[in-house]
Amino acid sequence: MKSRRQTPAWVRQRPTVMAAAAVLMAGNAAAFELDLGNPDLAVRWDNTVRYNAAQRVAARDSRIGNNYKFDEGTYSFDKGDLVANRLDLLTELDMVYKKNMGLRISAAGWYDNAYDGKSVTRNPALSSPSSYNNSQYSNYTKRYYAGPSGEILDAFVFTNFDAGDVPVKLKVGRHTVFWGEALLLGGAMHGVSYSQMPLDLQKGFATPGVEAKELFRPLNQISGQAQLTDTLSVAAQYFLEWEPYRYPEGGTYLGPADFAFNGPDSIVQAVHPVLGPLGYTRAAPVTPKNNGEFGVSAKWSPEPLDGTLGFYYRRFADKMPQPLVTELKAAAGFPLANDSHYRLIYPDKIDLFGVSLAKNIGGVSVGAELSYRRNTPLSAQTLGNASAFGVPASGQTFGPRGDTMHGLVNLMGTISKTPLFDAASWATELTWAHLAKVRSGENLFNGVGYDGCRNAAGAVGGDKWDGCATKNYVGIGAAFTPTWFQVMPGVDLSMPITYSIGLKGNSPTTFGGNQGLGNYSIGLGADIYQKYRVDLKYIDYVGKYRVNAAGNTVTTVNGFTSVLSDRGFLSLTFKASF
Repeated sequence: MKSRRQTPAWVRQRPTVMAAAAVLMAGNAAAFELDLGNPDLAVRWDNTVRYNAAQRVAARDSRIGNNYKFDEGTYSFDKGDLVANRLDLLTELDMVYKKNMGLRISAAGWYDNAYDGKSVTRNPALSSPSSYNNSQYSNYTKRYYAGPSGEILDAFVFTNFDAGDVPVKLKVGRHTVFWGEALLLGGAMHGVSYSQMPLDLQKGFATPGVEAKELFRPLNQISGQAQLTDTLSVAAQYFLEWEPYRYPEGGTYLGPADFAFNGPDSIVQAVHPVLGPLGYTRAAPVTPKNNGEFGVSAKWSPEPLDGTLGFYYRRFADKMPQPLVTELKAAAGFPLANDSHYRLIYPDKIDLFGVSLAKNIGGVSVGAELSYRRNTPLSAQTLGNASAFGVPASGQTFGPRGDTMHGLVNLMGTISKTPLFDAASWATELTWAHLAKVRSGENLFNGVGYDGCRNAAGAVGGDKWDGCATKNYVGIGAAFTPTWFQVMPGVDLSMPITYSIGLKGNSPTTFGGNQGLGNYSIGLGADIYQKYRVDLKYIDYVGKYRVNAAGNTVTTVNGFTSVLSDRGFLSLTFKASF
């Protein structure tokens, strides 16, 4: 019988262009091989140390700072301040026995002097108190911003074996699996891999244009792949752990809203002399169970296609929240913060059906996806009042759910030597979302024409520029990196440029994108002896918001990150691998 011990189809897809682009866009990491005296045992220990210093160069926009929901972010640091003074360590241990079984453990540690001992800063002209108790960052925010702290990332065992004539790969433990063809963060929000793994949006906001695969965080799971024929492979996964996305926390430099997400304690508009604080305190989130999520996929590479088709089904729980008011006690028309609570709610039992295509056309790597989400959470009215229903059970929500369609097309390629550069890599990705139907909770759906779509006065009747979802959304992201080799002995120089923008409409799903909302970056990077990497980069954000009649205060925003438009910063990073 014919042996199938050849490179599987799910590994062969988009090979040449991706390999070339990877060489151009990233430096090589060093590896430390440990010789334990056993030729069957390979042990590799990698360590990466990274130092990052970032300085705010954009002036504060007083219109943003005059809104009590957004002031702490822009007041957290002044122009010229270091917004990051951070040291990171990543350590990775890989052990492989006879090339077909082994384990991997990785861990990360960090410390940021810019946040060490720092208090929350708010606009002194506002009467509203801090979103953090006593104007001190919570333990959660201190851990992930200041440190020193750390965490285990990968921790899994694996084995490769033959089931009859079928090669099988199996992993058990904390690891990352992401399906589909998404390249950039926009693709990750609209691809078949949406909520497959939690995303590190703290990193995503701080480094625009980062590849989606760098943002995925590992979870405990069982995953496997089998090469059934030379052209057909199947894969499956079952999760034993759930974790939400990691967000930029309110009151930090890139926190888009002071009350969000897991760090802040409350959102209080004012303190009444008799009634006390008026607003809401954050209560425990409503999360799904750790188990129950699963997925299956197949990859087919028929010879006539000269490409790879993917087919996917996933049952999952959302890792993006709906922030809703679940308990409300009011007096004189104002919520009393001591007895009124909002929670981050993460619904489960979402079905996703998807197909993908990967193909090289004329030297350009092409990827495409189309997916349908059934019973998915929709964009909810921020702090919408769901208190009449009480606190939902685990995995449930009284916020909006519905069906959505999502698509993406991306292109990736390289450019050979020109008079301007020695080589270049480029990538672009177009994303699309469509609201098919609203199944439940339509009174809290933040969509044009629905009660949850509110204008600057808080009344029904807002539009897309108030941040309300539209029927369709289209966005685009792009990256271009020219490279100059050996500008001096052992040094390659590159100039990474990224840009993303919402072209039309607002996504019906949370953080899916808004018209006019985006970011960009431009920088210089030096790979030194393929061991050290230095990057100098400018990063900034764009977005649309409305202001009051006096023109001095933001009233509504078309996407939370619109208020980051005064947060432009210059970042210097040094990375060494050993």
